[in-house]
Amino acid sequence: MLVYLQSYIKSIKYIKGLIQFKEDQIDSLDFSDENYIGLRGEKTKLRIFYTKKNNPQSIIIFPGASPYAEEHPGMIMLGHSLRNAGYNVFLPRIPNLKNLILVKENVDWFSHCYQELLKHRSINNQVMVVGLSYGGANLLKASMDKKMQNPPPKSILSYGTYFSIETALDFFITGKIKYKNKTYLITPHEWGIIVIFYNFLKTINTKYDSTNITLLLKYRIEDKDDLVNDIKDTLSTNDQDLVNKILNGKIDQNIKHLIEEMILKNKELLEYLSPKNWVKNVDTKTFIIHGANDSMVPFTESVQLANNITNSSLLISFLYEHREMSSNRGIFFKIKEAIKMINFFAYYFRYNK
Repeated sequence: MLVYLQSYIKSIKYIKGLIQFKEDQIDSLDFSDENYIGLRGEKTKLRIFYTKKNNPQSIIIFPGASPYAEEHPGMIMLGHSLRNAGYNVFLPRIPNLKNLILVKENVDWFSHCYQELLKHRSINNQVMVVGLSYGGANLLKASMDKKMQNPPPKSILSYGTYFSIETALDFFITGKIKYKNKTYLITPHEWGIIVIFYNFLKTINTKYDSTNITLLLKYRIEDKDDLVNDIKDTLSTNDQDLVNKILNGKIDQNIKHLIEEMILKNKELLEYLSPKNWVKNVDTKTFIIHGANDSMVPFTESVQLANNITNSSLLISFLYEHREMSSNRGIFFKIKEAIKMINFFAYYFRYNK
């Protein structure tokens, strides 16, 4: 009974932290920037949120593909909120993902990082691991590696992760989500298109200046807008037109054709990174959460993940929906959704005790 009550107290503290978090307060938060030994022996950045609780459990949050890495406000929000719930929280940098490079090696980085962090003075063997967005799929793949089985994590939490790269990319092309015999149209986030073209445009033969367009996208990822404009000025009219559509997430038949060609050309890599092809072999308890308003990865991907992982628990939160999927949601709806989230995370904390 005490464990049950404590799990709800932790859940409420955690969700309260998420609700009250403000980006302009980040500089005032208490965290420690340290290092861990990377895949090739290099010092790699590690941000840690230490709790004041005695003998706490630890949570490792693996990032998605983002140039902000451990400094991403979403990562900091999760780290701070979980620390408030009584955990030491570790945010390791994965260099390729900071550079938005999608390669098989990222999976090796995850399993290696897990083993290295188990050596940290503040971590015991009761570790929970979390994977965000693209990083969630990498984490699920890495969980089958022997390096993550000795000892295995208590559980995996997947947040906003895809099930099949093919269907996730189809969402970027069409903006369609099919759920319970209904089809919804949502404007995909332009970031997904940028990542696709940055990684794969140079792998196919086109009439475009792939080298300079890829470099331009690299500068866009790094928020170097002056350099973006400098390169754009040197491009042909057709190249500029393509770049403008990529940067603004505008999909026409030409963009669609290029994406389909990139998928076909990189099929072996994409199948390796796609949970659809291997996730049935994941036997670690997996908690899956996805926001219904996610314009980067449609929530139906997490529904598919849950359907294919035997030992899984799923929460789709409609608390903040796209206007295409709801209308005039009132206070009672919000309360109901908040209760669903509290129950889900209470079970999560209770399971990992």
